[in-house]
Amino acid sequence: MGKISLKTTIDITFIVIVTSFAILAYSIHSRSQSVRQNRMIVNHTSNINSVLEKVLSSTIDIETGTRGYTITGDENYLEVYNHGHKNLEIWIDSLRSMNETDEYQNKKLDTLEKLIESKQKVSAMVIKARREYGMEEATELIKKGRGKEVMDSIRRSIRDYQNQAVLILSDNLAQTEENVQARNNRFFLFIVVTFAILIFAYIKIRQNTKRLLLDKIIQENLMDELTIQNQQLNDFASITSHNLRSPASNITALIATIEDDSPIEEYKTIFEMLRKVAQNLNDSLNQLMEVLHIKKNKIEKEILSFHQVYSKTIESLQGEILKSGAIIKADFKEVSEIAYSRIYLESIFHNLISNALKYRAMERTPEITIRSERKNNIVYLYVIDNGLGIDLTKNGHKIFGMNQIFHNHPEAKGIGLFMTKTQIESMKGKISVASEVNIGTTFTVMFGT
Repeated sequence: MGKISLKTTIDITFIVIVTSFAILAYSIHSRSQSVRQNRMIVNHTSNINSVLEKVLSSTIDIETGTRGYTITGDENYLEVYNHGHKNLEIWIDSLRSMNETDEYQNKKLDTLEKLIESKQKVSAMVIKARREYGMEEATELIKKGRGKEVMDSIRRSIRDYQNQAVLILSDNLAQTEENVQARNNRFFLFIVVTFAILIFAYIKIRQNTKRLLLDKIIQENLMDELTIQNQQLNDFASITSHNLRSPASNITALIATIEDDSPIEEYKTIFEMLRKVAQNLNDSLNQLMEVLHIKKNKIEKEILSFHQVYSKTIESLQGEILKSGAIIKADFKEVSEIAYSRIYLESIFHNLISNALKYRAMERTPEITIRSERKNNIVYLYVIDNGLGIDLTKNGHKIFGMNQIFHNHPEAKGIGLFMTKTQIESMKGKISVASEVNIGTTFTVMFGT
C-alpha cells in the first residue's frame, strides 16, 4: 500500500472532524430541546403556584370583607368582599386554562371550586343576616364554624395542589440534570475523538512535510500549536468536571430542605433559589461551550463586575450556604470592575468561596469576607474565612499542587486550588495564602496588568 499524501491526510481529517461535529451538534440539539421542555414545565409550575396564591388571597378578601361588615355594619367592607368575588372568577378561569389537558389537576380544581362556592354561600348568608337581622344573628352564624371549616378545607386543597406541582417540578429538574450530564458526556467524548484525530493528523502531516520544509521549523510550529490546544482542552475538561458538580449538589441540597409540612412561603423561597441555580447551571454550560472558540493562546477579556460574578456564585452555592448558616460579606467599593476572562473569574470566585464553605469549622458559624483593593495600579482580591485553616509550615509548599488534600472531606478532590492558580497565572497574575490552624485562611489574588 502506497503512502497517504499530505492532501489526502488533510481531507480525511477534515471529513472526520466535520462528521463528528455534526453528530455532536445533533445530540446537543436533541438534549437541549428536552431541557427547554423541562424549563417550560418549571415556568408552568411557577405560574400555577402564583395563581393559587392569588386564589387564596382573594378567598381571604371575601372572609375579611364579611367579618368587617359583620362587626361594623360599614358597607365599605363589602367592596373588599366584592373585589374578592371578581378576582376569584379570573383566577379560577386562569387555572382552568393552564390545566386544560390534565384530567387529574382538573379534578383537584373541581374540588377547590366547590369549596370556594361553599365559602361564598356561607359569606353571603352572614352578610344577609347582618343586613336584615343585625349583628347578633350574623355572629351566631359565624360561631357555628361552617365558614372556618370551609376556609381550612380551601387552604388544605390549595396546599395539596401546590405540593403536587412541586413534586412534578422536582421530577423535571432531575430529568433536566440527567440531560445536562448526558450532553456533557457526549461533549467530552467529542473532545477526546477530536484530540486523537489531531494527533493522527499531526503525525501524518509531519511525515509528509519533511520533504517541503525544514524539519526543525515545522516541528516547532506544530508542537507549539498542539501544546496550546492540549492545554485549552485540559483546562476546559477540568473546569467542566469541577464547576458543574457544585450546582448539581446544591439543587439536591435545596430540595432536601423541603419538608411535607413546610409552609408555602418556604416552598416559594426554595423554588426561587432552585430557579436561580438552574439558570446559573445553564449559563455555565453556555460559557464553557464558548471556551472552544478560543484560538491559540489568545484569551478573550471583557469588562466584568465583581459584584455580579459574586452574586452568581452565591446563587449557585445557595444550598451549601443555607445548610451551613454561613455569613458572607462582600465589599467591592474600591474596585468594582476588571477586564478579565469571564469563565476564569467565575471559576476563581467559585473555587475560593466553595472551599471556604467546605472547610468550615463546625464549632462556629462560618464567616466569609470578600473584598477588592487597588495598590500601585494593581487590582487585588481577598477571600477571608474563619474556617479550619491550613498548617503552612507542614503543607505550604504543596498547597496549590494537583491532588493535594489537607482535610478529610468527602467532596475534596485536590484540584480546585491547582486549577485556580493555573488560571490566574495564565492571565499574568499571582495567588498567595496566609493561614492559621483553627483560626482561618486568607487567599490573596493579584490580577495581572
